[in-house]
Amino acid sequence: MVEGVTAKGGGALIFSMEMAATQIVERSLAGAGNLSVSRLRNPQDMYDEDWARLTSAMATLNDRDIWIVDATDLTVEQIRAIAETHKRRHPHLAMIMVDYLGLIKKPKAERNDLAVAHISRNLKTMAMRLHTPTFALSQLSRAVDARPAAQRRPVMSDLRDSGSIEQDADSILFLYRDEVYNPESPAAGVAEVILGKCRFAAAGTVIYQEFKNGHFLPIDQHVGKEKTRIQLEAAKPKKQPRRYSDKYNTEPF
Repeated sequence: MVEGVTAKGGGALIFSMEMAATQIVERSLAGAGNLSVSRLRNPQDMYDEDWARLTSAMATLNDRDIWIVDATDLTVEQIRAIAETHKRRHPHLAMIMVDYLGLIKKPKAERNDLAVAHISRNLKTMAMRLHTPTFALSQLSRAVDARPAAQRRPVMSDLRDSGSIEQDADSILFLYRDEVYNPESPAAGVAEVILGKCRFAAAGTVIYQEFKNGHFLPIDQHVGKEKTRIQLEAAKPKKQPRRYSDKYNTEPF
């Protein structure tokens, strides 16, 4: 997403409260060079072609405007102040990303959902005031993993303290990869981008992407849909065959 925006000349401001800036740069280089992060961390295993890709990726990213703030314990007010100052200095700022919602320092509140609502509302206000799309990552509840295999695709209720997020967000996107739960899945290598909420498309719409070496890549939508259909069929519970004796089983008089 950041690569797509910056490739068109826009700037991207990333607030990372989980990963250090060096880790984000590492992942960005791997993505731009179509390399795995593990390969980058073991340069002794890299081939000449890998070095050529890395050199090209460095040249590409060097021309992009990507700013990273990797401070921890930021309040939403501090995020707003930094973003507003940045927008004044760099009017071509085209997107803001916050990673992630749960790590923003919460204000004192009687309930956690009220604190999350305060953060969500402020991010929404910031996006509108700066006329800049703002993306906030959020974790899902553990309830997803407890559901049957065929029902693990995330839904709105899986968002932690989802009420205010659902209300304030223009769009909510969920990511799902079946191979996380089943490495032998027929849909291995396919990532589903599920539109949980979208003002410009029908909710429930799925966009398919290839997931390779930790990166999202374009894929033929028909191929992605067919692999997912096969996976869903395989995940359905198998019907137990009736025993011959059951067929003629009757209640006693």
